Amino acid sequence: MTFPPPPPDRMHLQYQPVPVQQPQQMGPGGAYGPMRQDPGQPVPGQLPPPSMTAAKPGTITGVQVILWIFLALGSLGNLASIISMVDMFNPFQLIGLGFAAYSTIQALLSGVHIARGKRWAWIWTLVSAILGLLMSAAAIVFGVIYVDNGGWVTLLVGIALAALYGTLLGLLCSKSARQWILMHRIQRGEVQLPGGMGPDGAVQGGTAQGGMVQGSAPQRPETKPGTVNFAIVVLGLLVLATGWSLYANVTTLIAMNRAGVPTGIEYMAMGYGAFIVVVSISVLAPILVCALIAALGLNKGRFGARVFTIIWTSVLVLPWGFLVFGQVMDYLRYADAIPPPDRSSWTIAVARGVAIVVLLVVAFIAVLLPGVRAWTPGKPATALVVMVPMGQPQPGPYGQQQAPQYGGPQGSHYGGPQGQQAPQQQGPAQQPPYPPQY
Repeated sequence: MTFPPPPPDRMHLQYQPVPVQQPQQMGPGGAYGPMRQDPGQPVPGQLPPPSMTAAKPGTITGVQVILWIFLALGSLGNLASIISMVDMFNPFQLIGLGFAAYSTIQALLSGVHIARGKRWAWIWTLVSAILGLLMSAAAIVFGVIYVDNGGWVTLLVGIALAALYGTLLGLLCSKSARQWILMHRIQRGEVQLPGGMGPDGAVQGGTAQGGMVQGSAPQRPETKPGTVNFAIVVLGLLVLATGWSLYANVTTLIAMNRAGVPTGIEYMAMGYGAFIVVVSISVLAPILVCALIAALGLNKGRFGARVFTIIWTSVLVLPWGFLVFGQVMDYLRYADAIPPPDRSSWTIAVARGVAIVVLLVVAFIAVLLPGVRAWTPGKPATALVVMVPMGQPQPGPYGQQQAPQYGGPQGSHYGGPQGQQAPQQQGPAQQPPYPPQY
């Protein structure tokens, strides 16, 4: 009497070992091998490491504290400007009111959104810090020049603002602050990580020499578009006009300091004194520096130069526009009372100021044209990835196993124990045997 063979052991189907986490593969079907993940590097499709979800760094907190200080100072400046305008209105008081309002809005919005990792808030604050440093430097220079005539107040204000803006600039450029912005950009999907799989199963980006995986490079026109040349010409004219006006104002200030008001230079100083000349120089100097930097950057196709131009033109056109508005109104009122030779000099000064306003607006529009945006594309994020060859599967309880063969080898049958060969299994040994279940 023969008995059927015992049923195959199926316990390994119920107690499967936990597979080892395999490294992420690059390319279709892992053709390019595993991608090395450095400590702290986020993995596409997974949550960022704990180091990237840590608490807000101290540099971001410091940036917020300085912005809250500027918010308080701007609010006090708005209140003081409104009170002074109620007592005695002066068109040039609108400059102080506009700058205080801008500082208040910028500090409020940037202080809130930079804690959320918004890149536009970081860029806006960075440009404002640079402009503030330039204005603070101008205030320090003029405070030193007029320190004997009450200029010590301007000197102290310039030093205090330079300390705040310098600290703010250093905190914004720190590594932890930039990593904070990058972390939130990754979480929002604004940064394309290398080694990610595209919709067609191919690896995103190429592999350059040295193992640098790069995203798809932005397409730039082979020849420089005409709109870029137009924007560079506008910025060049702005540099010339601003330099001319800056020279005239500095010459007027030197002449007033030595022998009274000069004749035929800047007639605004006759009605408002040296204050209006100092304010004009404080606005013209940043315009000259920013226009020169922007022109060089656009010529090289820098993305940052385009963004920088959008910000500084929109900021500096406001105070200079108020100054020119006051000059035009006074010219229309008192030009007939000025002798013809001096009237011509005044006309040239007013026309030069209006031309600077027009060039600022045209430069702002020019960098928004499609040709300029195509010439200055943004660069995708890159990361260093080391190519590692595929390893052979290692034997062991957690290695790759071949499915067990149920039944005997080919050519055998369930005849009985005589002449029956036990089922053979390929691969490593299974778990310890369990009591058979029928």
